[in-house]
Amino acid sequence: MKDLTILVHKDYTQKVVDSLQDGGVVEIDSVDRDEDVKELIEEKNIPEIITDFTDYEMRLSSIIDIFERIEEEGETSIKEFLNPPEPEKIEREKKPLDDLFDEVDNLLEENGKEIKELNSELTEIKDKIKDLKEKEKALKIIIDIDIELSSLGESTFSVLRLGKTKNPTKLKSALEELESAFFSKTGKTEEEYLVLTGAYLGEKEEYERALREGDFRPLKLEELKGDPKEALARVKRGLKKLRERRDSLVDDLREYKEDWEKKYQVLREELNIYRDKKEIVQNFGSTDTTSVIKAWAEEDDVEKVEDVISDCAKGHAEIVDEEPVDPDEVPISLENPKPIKPFELLTKMFAPPRYDEVDPTIIVGPAFVLFFGLMLGDFIYGLILAVGAIVMIKGPGKVEEGIKNFGWILFATGLSTIFFGLIQGGYMGPGRDDYHNLIGRFGIETPALLETLEGDGPLILLIISLVIGITYINIGLVLQLIQHIKRKNYKRIILENTSWWLLQPAAFILIAPMMVEDFTFTSTVNYAAYALGAVGLILLALRAKGLSFFELTGFLGDFLSFSRILALGLATAGIGLTVNVITDLVAGADVGMLIVWPLLAIGTIVALYGHIKKKSNKMTGVGGALIILGAMGFADPSYPFFVLALLVFFAGHMINLALQGLGSFVHSLRLQYVEFFGYFFEGGGKEFEPFKFERKHTKLKTKEEMTK
Repeated sequence: MKDLTILVHKDYTQKVVDSLQDGGVVEIDSVDRDEDVKELIEEKNIPEIITDFTDYEMRLSSIIDIFERIEEEGETSIKEFLNPPEPEKIEREKKPLDDLFDEVDNLLEENGKEIKELNSELTEIKDKIKDLKEKEKALKIIIDIDIELSSLGESTFSVLRLGKTKNPTKLKSALEELESAFFSKTGKTEEEYLVLTGAYLGEKEEYERALREGDFRPLKLEELKGDPKEALARVKRGLKKLRERRDSLVDDLREYKEDWEKKYQVLREELNIYRDKKEIVQNFGSTDTTSVIKAWAEEDDVEKVEDVISDCAKGHAEIVDEEPVDPDEVPISLENPKPIKPFELLTKMFAPPRYDEVDPTIIVGPAFVLFFGLMLGDFIYGLILAVGAIVMIKGPGKVEEGIKNFGWILFATGLSTIFFGLIQGGYMGPGRDDYHNLIGRFGIETPALLETLEGDGPLILLIISLVIGITYINIGLVLQLIQHIKRKNYKRIILENTSWWLLQPAAFILIAPMMVEDFTFTSTVNYAAYALGAVGLILLALRAKGLSFFELTGFLGDFLSFSRILALGLATAGIGLTVNVITDLVAGADVGMLIVWPLLAIGTIVALYGHIKKKSNKMTGVGGALIILGAMGFADPSYPFFVLALLVFFAGHMINLALQGLGSFVHSLRLQYVEFFGYFFEGGGKEFEPFKFERKHTKLKTKEEMTK
């Protein structure tokens, strides 16, 4: 990264800004960061035209927001969600700012007022519908009560309320303190009592307080007349008219949206492009005749920047490029091979690297995929993840870069899960002769190179996990060494890196014979190990002083933490096996016709209850499904259990995939962020943000197109 200082004559400043934005290869920073430059320049002023941009943008955004709310009211199909259309880009010529302002004014004058009026009426009608729905709900509760609704509320001498309470005794007790108050229970809902109360108007304040103390909630019945049945009929008629008008307004706004939304988005985007050009000037310094620009550019792009400025400034500009002085100020641009690029998301989730730090993405990506696959380790689970990732990439990933990158990460972890599933023989659970996984149920043998739950499989997986762990920690120490060399921290190389690289072989030589039978070293090797260990401990003590013991236990904890790969692998296989066991138990249940009549009875009760109470079609559907299961039992009592076994099998494995997939993701990240990054990576850098505008709705016509 290069630190650029650009001096340009004021007459050419705007042309330089336009060219830098079009080029999109420099990040413009405030001149305040350079004290030497800051002393030579005048005080910066905010361009007055910024307020005009804000006004125009707010007016356009208010219409676009209306269009977006209309879209939210419509139902988005699964197809549209999984395969959203790519935004259409409208070709535009570069216009002077005044012409753009005029175009916005003309558009707003043409239909902006009508759109706002329609939206205002729609909002008002929605409020009325909400109010009437509350009244409709209240009227249904009191439909059988004989009362003149117009008598509720305040009259010349009294105040009358109809409402609900869960504790009528408490309410009655609170009202008894008033001389004129009365209390009458008029009915009961599922959990509350309907109560009619009243009092003399002169005691209204005390009456209202008593109602609050008695947990009384008045029903919303204002402005209603007649008995509840008559009022309910009028409310329903009113709701019907309002809904018809609401639908008509929505249709009108949808027509405006189809015809004009793109135009509004195009103009707002072009305004934002101009605004960025004007706002960026606030970062510049100036003298009587020049503008001073501080910027960052990648070393390979410096020559391109010089050419761009030379072309537009006609020799009235000068560029000075220097090496950065303070690494804390320098933005970072991550450069990784294309297959690794999506995994930058994982690094950034922790923190972007500082300018003088190693970018760990190229190691984090493959390691994350490896850990995830070992933890989940099931062919079918991996296949589901890979297919889901492809849908994500080809669907929402077309319009959202973040979703696309996550999709590629998910695809890679899916392939890794497939690979280790083949090795471990996992196909929706481990292969067993007594309780079959998915492939085994079709009579296909699933040989495994590593049995996760049988024989020496768990021990082998533990050894693999710990070998990966010690290797990965040492990769972290190597990266730490590289950073110390770059920063010239030679003392830390001796005290940190050297100490661990002496202690590790010494610990292996001294501890391995205690754990493995017939595994010994010669006395010379053992003495050498004691010497290495002693030197390593001395170096560690010199660095950590009294905390050296905690340094040792911390290193051991990081090493043993990689055993979570075994733990997650066992959990995935164990839960998968449990699902298969339960599936076989359900499928093999033999209770004869005893299951048929309960299924029919329960299904009928559930379906009727859902229909009578008008709860939802879901309850009726559940009841219908139970009835069908019961009917199948007449043909063969085993059929209902077979269907239930299928549900248990697939639902259980989908839950296992969701839980263990999430666990594998979280724990694979943890091994990166805690055990790996702890040795060399702090983060806290800021990303390189080139001065450019990402066009979503427009594209500039080329010179050839404009001359046609």
